[in-house]
Amino acid sequence: MTETPGPPPANDPLSSGGSEPLVPILRVDDDQLDAVALATWHGALSNTLAVEVPHDLMALWLYPSPGGVVLLGPTELAQDDLPIPLPNPHLKPEQLTSLEQIVSGAGYGSVTCLPVGFGKRDVALLLVADLRAGQYGAVERVVLQCVAQRIAPMLGRIARQWKPVEGSSSRHQERIAGLLETLAQANREATPQRFLGAISPGLALILPHEHIELLVSDPAGKRYFRLGEHPGGPMWRDPSLIIERDHLDIADIFGAEERLLLGDTYEDPRWPRGFLTAGEPAGADIRAVVGARLDLRGNIPAYLLVGSIGPELYREEDAELLRLFAGLVTPQIAGFLLVDEPATAPSPARPVESNPHAELFFRIAGLLATTPEAAVAIQLIASEARAALPYDTLTFALRMTQTDRVVLLEAGEQRPLAQLPLVSVAGTALGRTLRGDLPCAYAQNGSETQMIVPLRVAGRIHGALIFGSESPGALTEHHVVPAQHLANIVAAHLELFRRGAMLPHPTVSRWRSDRKTVI
Repeated sequence: MTETPGPPPANDPLSSGGSEPLVPILRVDDDQLDAVALATWHGALSNTLAVEVPHDLMALWLYPSPGGVVLLGPTELAQDDLPIPLPNPHLKPEQLTSLEQIVSGAGYGSVTCLPVGFGKRDVALLLVADLRAGQYGAVERVVLQCVAQRIAPMLGRIARQWKPVEGSSSRHQERIAGLLETLAQANREATPQRFLGAISPGLALILPHEHIELLVSDPAGKRYFRLGEHPGGPMWRDPSLIIERDHLDIADIFGAEERLLLGDTYEDPRWPRGFLTAGEPAGADIRAVVGARLDLRGNIPAYLLVGSIGPELYREEDAELLRLFAGLVTPQIAGFLLVDEPATAPSPARPVESNPHAELFFRIAGLLATTPEAAVAIQLIASEARAALPYDTLTFALRMTQTDRVVLLEAGEQRPLAQLPLVSVAGTALGRTLRGDLPCAYAQNGSETQMIVPLRVAGRIHGALIFGSESPGALTEHHVVPAQHLANIVAAHLELFRRGAMLPHPTVSRWRSDRKTVI
């Protein structure tokens, strides 16, 4: 967390009559990073900064959320071979000193660099150098710190939006795998507080945040319980964890939507400023919020919220990602409610009887939550679902591109998804189901029967389950409903595997995104 500094000391170089430097800010549109605009902005920043901090070189590197380091400018520095330190999550003083010494050895008389921090990590590195010696003292350092503070929110957003160049997907896959591994370990935690604390670091790898919250409504919808802060035992007995709806009406903020995206809570009168972070240091107010509604047994709504101290940080794809993640943690959270439900709540000890296979499907969901490997998950689904559906074969179709091509895999497949061949399904029943033209597909050809149901996450279809039977009359149209229930349960987990295997597409290809950038 960042803390608001106290009054400047008497010897502060900017405490007497000085003005803050003029800093140009680049407006970055969603999903669009323009190379020319970034280069132009870098040049403008260098020119304005030169008035108060003279320099022959001003270099700026970005630390994208997917990992690595990217040279934003000047592009001429790409000809040299200088190792750029990586934050973990912050740069260390000895790393900065080492970099300054290397640049000084190249002939610059004055060199200084400092990290640009945003939230809980450093998002960029700023370096200035001059051929003359003795140019940078306390005043220049303070000016650079002011500049870093001004550009930090903008660079934080760019770091979130940055898509790595093709071929650097391994770090993206590592983060997806890390999230699944974290989730598998977190499911061993026995209390809601420890569970939420365990999943937060893994989720931060792909959805950076400073605050995570889990709110559960009471049956009457008049109060919310901060389940993520609950250390265990009966719920609703600690008044400090109870939020009255008059203070924060999260149901009203969500409305009829399953997910939430707030660019800036300061501009939304429904969100009380500093309400959920009152016990944290100054400067920890949540500005950007993304949330997902959880569908729990017993019709008790719950809300998973993730927040950042920087406004306008999250986008629609982040809301979709959190909705996907919420589907993975729902079984464990539902388990906490069964143990810690309020005394006035009805007992949802068993699933709704209208779905006789609900208990089986929830058990499958719980097992998947402890399974970080795709091959194991596929085998688990294929074997466990036979108790509800009479099929001979179960094939998983996953869309790896935006076209009508998919990968097909069955239980026992050990190859990574990215290494499986793409198969065109254009014009087929599977293709029409994936496009949403058909809600499902059922066909009989002699003694063979095929049934297809879509895998849908946050309203989007990313794949399908294909059931096959060679026994006449075994697989009927009545099995479409339980098959779709199964697909809804496993879709979120399969979607994470799919995302981890997909190759990101480059947005700006002229810059490197390696662990070592040359200047």
